[in-house]
Amino acid sequence: MQKRLILGHIFSFITIAIWSVAFVSNKALLAYISPIENMILRFSIAYILLLIIYPKQILPNSVKDEFSFFILGFLGIFIYFLLENFALKYTQATNVGLYMGAIPLFTAITAHFLTKDESLNKYTIVGFLVAILGIALILLDGSKFQLRLKGDLLALLAAIIFALYSVALKLAPKGYHYIVIARKSFFYGLILMGIYFYFSGKSFNIEALSIKTVWLNIAFLGLFSSGLAFILWQQGIERIGSISASNYIYLVPLITAIAGISLLGETLTPKMLIGGVLILIGLYIAQKR
Repeated sequence: MQKRLILGHIFSFITIAIWSVAFVSNKALLAYISPIENMILRFSIAYILLLIIYPKQILPNSVKDEFSFFILGFLGIFIYFLLENFALKYTQATNVGLYMGAIPLFTAITAHFLTKDESLNKYTIVGFLVAILGIALILLDGSKFQLRLKGDLLALLAAIIFALYSVALKLAPKGYHYIVIARKSFFYGLILMGIYFYFSGKSFNIEALSIKTVWLNIAFLGLFSSGLAFILWQQGIERIGSISASNYIYLVPLITAIAGISLLGETLTPKMLIGGVLILIGLYIAQKR
């Protein structure tokens, strides 16, 4: 039991680390291709990867089970990433990160009402308040923060959708291999992306794929951020619950700051250091029971 919990925490941390770096990768890609092109390319790669890793085809036990997989694809693959990508297009990545930091609170509230084994407690609430202070110090540091209403509202909605997805994943049908669950959700997400792209009337920017920056970032997002990370996230939630797993999202601003310094040459300020410490303290408090 102890080993299972430790693995759950490790899987959740690795997932969040990958997704934090993906913010930098996503931002770079949007300079060359549209949000929906980004989504279709990365999840096509991820879906093929999952087919290679686990090619066995599994028929659903019931129509209800298959509908559950559709909901996962609709919430966590199509809607969330559509909102996140358009939010990054219209507002700063720091703004988007601020609302992503609120995901644990949204997840706790949602799970409290939709599940039987997850409930709010004082540690979760206090930990969130401490961590959100750290997030604010990092994200509001300097003079570059700009409130762009359209992008900020999209980012806030994306955070709420991801919380719903995390709870839906916790309630996913039992008896299926975890890769099958991820693969089926990717499949329905890709169908919805294809429908959206068709009715958008746009065409693929094929020329952009010849740019090294584009295909390197697409490969990272497809193989790691969309492929490996979703498997680890599902396994993390199954072992420690949606609230505990989502608490690691508090680390997103800290890891993203480190990625920005390493990959984009950004500077580390005293406010960012203090904010990082507060985030870690908040995470520790929220994990106490």
